[in-house]
Amino acid sequence: MNTDQGSPGDVEVRQVLAQGGGTQVAHVSVRGEHDLNTAPGLRSRLEELIGSGTPILIDLSPASFVDSSILGVILDCRRRAQEAGVGFSVASADGTGAVERVLEITGLRAELPVHDEIDTAAEEAATTEGTTA
Repeated sequence: MNTDQGSPGDVEVRQVLAQGGGTQVAHVSVRGEHDLNTAPGLRSRLEELIGSGTPILIDLSPASFVDSSILGVILDCRRRAQEAGVGFSVASADGTGAVERVLEITGLRAELPVHDEIDTAAEEAATTEGTTA
C-alpha cells in the first residue's frame, strides 16, 4: 500500500515543549503502516525514553494502519511509564479511519485515553506522573 503519510514503519521522535509548564516532551510520531514487524523498533524507542525519564506523547495521527501488536506495545509501555513515574499520553488528531476504527473497536480510545488534540496530549504527558496501578 502506497501512502503519503510516511514510509511503512517510520517512527520520528522529536522534543517539544508542552504549553503551560514548558516541560520537554518526546513527541513520538508513528507514520505509515505498523504491525508485528515494526513493533520491536517502536518498543525499543519507547523503552529508551522511559529509561531516560522523558515524558512521552505517542502521536498516531500520521499512522495509516496499526495492528494488535502495536497496541500491545503502547499498552505495555504505558504501564512501564506509570511504574517509572514518567508521563505518557496518546493522540490521534485527524487520524485515518482504519486507525480510528481499531481504537474504537478495542475500547482503547477511552482506556488510554486517546486525545484529539496534540497540545492536550502533550500537556497530559508533561503533568502526569506515573502510578503503581
